Amino acid sequence: MLNYKSQIRQIGNQLSFIMEHQSLKFIATQLKPKEINHLVRECNLLLSRQRALDEQFSRKNQEMNSTIISLSHDIRTPLTSLDGYLQLALRAEAEQDQSHYVRLAQSRIQQIIKLVDELFLYTKLQNPEYIFELRPVDVIGVLKRNLFTFIEDFARCGYEPELQLPERPVMVSGDMNAVERVFANIIGNYFIHGDGPLSVGVEDRQDTLCIRFTNRLKAGSKVDTEKVFTRFYKEDPSRTLHSSGLGLSIVSALTGKMNGHAEAECISDTFSISTAFKKTAKGQANER
Repeated sequence: MLNYKSQIRQIGNQLSFIMEHQSLKFIATQLKPKEINHLVRECNLLLSRQRALDEQFSRKNQEMNSTIISLSHDIRTPLTSLDGYLQLALRAEAEQDQSHYVRLAQSRIQQIIKLVDELFLYTKLQNPEYIFELRPVDVIGVLKRNLFTFIEDFARCGYEPELQLPERPVMVSGDMNAVERVFANIIGNYFIHGDGPLSVGVEDRQDTLCIRFTNRLKAGSKVDTEKVFTRFYKEDPSRTLHSSGLGLSIVSALTGKMNGHAEAECISDTFSISTAFKKTAKGQANER
């Protein structure tokens, strides 16, 4: 009995020391009767779980700090230029100059709205309870319409998209708005980071339809394909490219919510993004 009391006292003292000094040690005893051994094992298991939780909390805290810093920079930049354009508009005497600065200010407002919208959507997609009611969607038709909405952007960059798409509809299981957002984000990413023409092709993988977007990278650009779908990833964080760094992470989250997935590949100066959608029974019949 005295031996039991002594060991329990030692266990209590060790726990007090570990808690007071935030030590990474575990409970240890020299003599281990069955009951004491069980107590020590359970105490060490609790310590291990608590340390894992502390590490997870620390990591989440670091991620939150990084998120706040990134968002502060992304929102502060257009806000600063917005304020500058409005001051120039107030000082301008010619109506033409005033209109010019007001248009520039409006473009910065739209940029801020887009940043906030992407953050809001990304936050919703992280909720496991946020799900889509999947329906048959003509993915090729949605893609063609999306490409058409960027016709002015293609004209400005001087390249027409190179398309290798089937003429017939291909039905996939998805959400119309989500599919449109996937394509819009990928094409928008091309205009920010890409060079040369954008090539879009289709690959049939049994019950899955894969749509691949391929383009050259701008000179000197480097892409980490293992991080390209992570939130706030930017090729060069120091560059201001009017991008939140959430576009492709939203692509990955949206395709995942529709039981598909997104992949990235970079070979030399050629970058490609593939989106895979589950075909419906009708879509598979059309392929045959």
